[in-house]
Amino acid sequence: MTTLFWAGNAVVGKVAVGLISGIEISFWRWVIALLLLTPFAYKAVIHDLAYYRDHWVKMLLLGFLSVSVYNTFQYLALQWTSVINVGVVTATMPLMVFMLTWIAGQERASRFQQLGLFVALCGVLLVITRGSPSVLLGLKLNPGDLLMLLAVFSFALYSVLIKPLPSSLDKLGLLWMLVFLGVLGILPFYLWDITRHHTFTLDMHTGLILLYVGIFPSILSYFFWNKAVTLGGANLAGMFCNLIPVYALLLAVVLLGESLSSYQLFGMLGIFAEIFLATSFRTRPGKRKT
Repeated sequence: MTTLFWAGNAVVGKVAVGLISGIEISFWRWVIALLLLTPFAYKAVIHDLAYYRDHWVKMLLLGFLSVSVYNTFQYLALQWTSVINVGVVTATMPLMVFMLTWIAGQERASRFQQLGLFVALCGVLLVITRGSPSVLLGLKLNPGDLLMLLAVFSFALYSVLIKPLPSSLDKLGLLWMLVFLGVLGILPFYLWDITRHHTFTLDMHTGLILLYVGIFPSILSYFFWNKAVTLGGANLAGMFCNLIPVYALLLAVVLLGESLSSYQLFGMLGIFAEIFLATSFRTRPGKRKT
């Protein structure tokens, strides 16, 4: 569900180009999420407030990496680069998570996970290149690609750092705190952004865009992701990010009427095979394989 909503976020983010600036959509997305979360999370936040106060530096870092940087950079990236390029860069998420968890000594991927990762990368490349290597060779780096690379690294680092948090922390309260701190991190850039141009016009199109990004890829995706990392570890959760280009493709078929080709089906099979290998033969989180 996390990756499904994130795929929808990439599609909506591309649609929003020209209607809402990247910083505006990032800021209001999280303001909406914060307002919706508050009635349900404030008691949990008060209950765990002592922990947040004692570990405020780490909480600031987590909020900055996940909310302030990752989403803002993604929306900004879509103003310069294509959805294909974003799919290529997003496919590096499992590699980054694996590298960081290995450095941190949290987890180590099994041979089946490593095999699954390779199969998934082949599947992702098959999907995003439409079965033609010339598409990949024709891609050119631009500021958007570099921003997206920084965004993926930021979220991979967040996924590693959030794993050691106490399981006793209420997940909804934790999400509220991260969103709150993340909004504070975006605020200075938002104020700078609106001084450079007129703010967006609130109408049916922009309203639906903000409503979607404020609920699905914000509240639901982050709640599910934090829970997934806690239960299965950052490595396993990261491998599911390969589903983002698959879901984006399926959304395009369902919503935009695009056709589904054979190379896309083979690419999806490769990604599903990776997830099967990762979930069926894996080391437990926190255990290093010797």
